[in-house]
Parts: sequence; structure tokens; C-alpha cells
Amino acid sequence: MNGKVLRVGEISFINCNILYYYLKKRFPLDGAEFIEGTPARLNALLREGRLDLCLSSSIEYAKCPGEYLLLPDYCIGSRGAVPSIRLFSPLPLDRLDGARVALTTESATTVVLCRLILGPLLGYSNQFTVLDTDLEEGLSNFDAVLLIGDRALAAGKRAEGIYSHDLSTIWQAHTGFPFVFALWILREDSARRSRELVSAFQQSLRRTHALIHQPEEELVAGVLAKKGFFNRAELFDYWNHIAYELTDKHIRGLQLFYCLACESGLIPTVPEVRIFGSKKKYDTSLISLSRQNPVH
Repeated sequence: MNGKVLRVGEISFINCNILYYYLKKRFPLDGAEFIEGTPARLNALLREGRLDLCLSSSIEYAKCPGEYLLLPDYCIGSRGAVPSIRLFSPLPLDRLDGARVALTTESATTVVLCRLILGPLLGYSNQFTVLDTDLEEGLSNFDAVLLIGDRALAAGKRAEGIYSHDLSTIWQAHTGFPFVFALWILREDSARRSRELVSAFQQSLRRTHALIHQPEEELVAGVLAKKGFFNRAELFDYWNHIAYELTDKHIRGLQLFYCLACESGLIPTVPEVRIFGSKKKYDTSLISLSRQNPVH
């Protein structure tokens, strides 16, 4: 397509495997180049202009909102509990005030979510340390450990006698909204330079989402062979807990997340939600929050 290349970030977590399988094997796009990495690494590449488009951490959009657009309709969000986003601790949730918490290096969004839950939502005061650790090492030095993705899923299998606090459930209980972990973030300069290619990618993405609720056997077998901590029933149950559609309610939850993050000094401002190919603008005024009266 005119010799242009669209550099697309690829996260290797199980919740994303189903998307990239179809994008690469069933609906390949001439001109799309996939680059693998953790969410944190891909955030950096996107910010540096070394990626054009990525299913990237939702907090990344708020860090450089003037440089980014969002592809419409799709995300990685919560549909109830999400077992790959967990705060592990020998302590119950109501005893985590003052706890020393180790935060994953793999995702900036989940780090902010954890800080907001323990801070503004629950009113706790905690000591946070961001580091690359696993369950056992983390709990030998801290009171709680935040893990995401495949690490969290694997840890959940061996966390006997340990509380596994589900952040998605806690967020929804206090706000009334689902949570958005990742968005399809597009650099605005890439959109101007490769608009036709981005539109073609959107078509591939739309065709992909038409199939993800009935995953092909080749995909299922490949994931099970690579991720030995899941059986078939657990894999399908996990995929069913992920919301892949960016609904209006998800966008409202996203706005609230940005508002709370801004009020807590974790991002500089509440970004305007700008959608590629759309003139629709979303209200960015602050949404009031009361722990006694959740927003619905």
C-alpha cells in the first residue's frame, strides 16, 4: 500500500493472543509490521514514535493526549472479575491500610489503578515500590504484590493461603463502572501520514472481533501448549471475563479513572477523548465520586 508500513505493538499476554492470532494469520494486512513487548515497553515505543499504533495501556493516552487518537469500538476491559489483574497478600483487603506494596513494572495503568483503589477509593495510606518481582520474592519483602497478565494468572495457581484481591471487582463496586485496561492508541502524526493504512487495519480489527467469541482450535491448542498453567475450561472462562468492546459505559469509566488520577497528581490533566475518524467529543468535566454513593 504505497510502500508504507504501519508499526503495530503486540502484547503477548493471553488476553491479547486471541486478537493477534486473527490479525496476523486470518486477516493479515499488507504493510502492517508487528513488534512484541510488555505493555510498559510498548508504551515507551509509542511515545518515542517508534510505533504507530498499539493496544496500549489506557494511562498512556493521558500522558500525551495531544499526540494520540483512539481507534473506536474496541479495548481490553473488565467484564466482572479479571484474574490477570491481582493484588496478592497474606492480608485481607481491610487490613492493607499502611501496607508496603510492590507494584509491577509491566503495566503503568494497573499501577495507577492500584494506587487509586488503595488511596481515594479506600482511603488508605501506603508505601509503594515499583519493581520487577514474582509472587514469592515479592511477598518475602512486602505486604502485598501487584501482578498482571500471565504472571498473575500463574501466581493465582500457586497462591494457596494468600488473598488474591481482584482490582476490577473493587473498582466496579466503588464506581459502578467497568474498567478499561488497554486502548488501541494511534499516534496522530501516523494517522495523518498513513490514514488509508490505518483504515484498512480497522477493517481487519472489525473482522477479528467478529470471530473472537468462537476461537479456532489452532489458536486454543497453541495457547494451551505455550501457557501450561491453564486447561481448556479455564482458558475459555478467562477470555469470557474480558470485555473487548469499548462501550459508552467503558468510556465513562475511563473518564472517571482519568479524573481521579488527575486529582491524585498521577497525570497532569484530564485528557479529551479523541476518536480516529470521528468528530464526536466526550465531556471531560470531573465526575463526582463518593465511596458511600457509587457513580452509576
